[in-house]
Amino acid sequence: MYNLSPINKYFLSLFKNKFLNKKVIFAGNINDKIPIYLNTFKSFINTHNYNYYIWLKKKINNNYLYYGLMDNKYKNYNFDVLIFFWLKDKKESLFILNNILSLLSLRVEIFIIGSNNCGIKKINNIKELEILNLQKIFNVRKHVVFHGILTKNVYFNINNYWNYYYYDNYRIYSLPGVFGGKKIDNGSQLLISTINDCIFIKGKILDLGCGSGIISTAIQKSLKKKHLIYAIDVDAKAIYSTIKTFNKNIIKNINVFPSNIYSNIQEKFDFIISNPPIHKNLSFSLDFIYQMINNFKKNINYKGELLFVTNNFISYKKIFNNFSLKIYILSKNKNFSVYRIKNI
Repeated sequence: MYNLSPINKYFLSLFKNKFLNKKVIFAGNINDKIPIYLNTFKSFINTHNYNYYIWLKKKINNNYLYYGLMDNKYKNYNFDVLIFFWLKDKKESLFILNNILSLLSLRVEIFIIGSNNCGIKKINNIKELEILNLQKIFNVRKHVVFHGILTKNVYFNINNYWNYYYYDNYRIYSLPGVFGGKKIDNGSQLLISTINDCIFIKGKILDLGCGSGIISTAIQKSLKKKHLIYAIDVDAKAIYSTIKTFNKNIIKNINVFPSNIYSNIQEKFDFIISNPPIHKNLSFSLDFIYQMINNFKKNINYKGELLFVTNNFISYKKIFNNFSLKIYILSKNKNFSVYRIKNI
């Protein structure tokens, strides 16, 4: 798990001992063992991926690992080097990068690593990064590595990054990189309308992959009796977004926290709902759906049910052939289907 990527193997071969006297912070789309293998005076890792955070906690001192946005107290760490892994979304990359840059002193060394298909080749066209004087140092293993120096102090304020839209008089908030940031996506729209039309919800509810919090908000606002909803996501930016959405819409009886699907779940539920992701970084992946269904019965009460929506281009048989469960299509349109599984 989290084996070294080809680009990081190459980076290590060139820089394994370059940072022996340096305090190095790793951030961005980091998802392998390079912080463990790179020789430094001290290594600190910032990640927004809860799954990676939990894995790394078992490998390193917790004092050198942080999940989510970092605050000004980390200025006292006096980092010498930032190694940043560019994400597929430019705005998301800048959001996380600027948070880290705001903690650094002038003249700190910056390395930015990204794959060719995530837009990193145009990084020198980004005006906000002119203060880094980035220069390409090599292009190898389908990745580009840039080097620069921080020449100007950076100010970071999360309020400059919020997006929102209105849905049925609810204001739905999201940070860069959170799914469905500009309007409700068609899958969530079908899922919410299906619940309103066909489903009687009762008991304790789990929203898997809560994103901006749109699904939980719509459910809670539509119920005459308010139920306890647990909203979870692996991405720290989604956790912040869901909390902001709930607070601004005065949604109560909600418990929001990070979890990799069921990994941080200690209870059983009466109703599980999800608009599951079908990508992992830049790659198509059904891992979330498989794990969600495979561990469904361990996390649901008797007669409880799971509802989820997914795109119709995904083969029904490809998803369900390996499960001995009765799975129904509850509603369908041209692009999406809502599936229902009952624990009976």
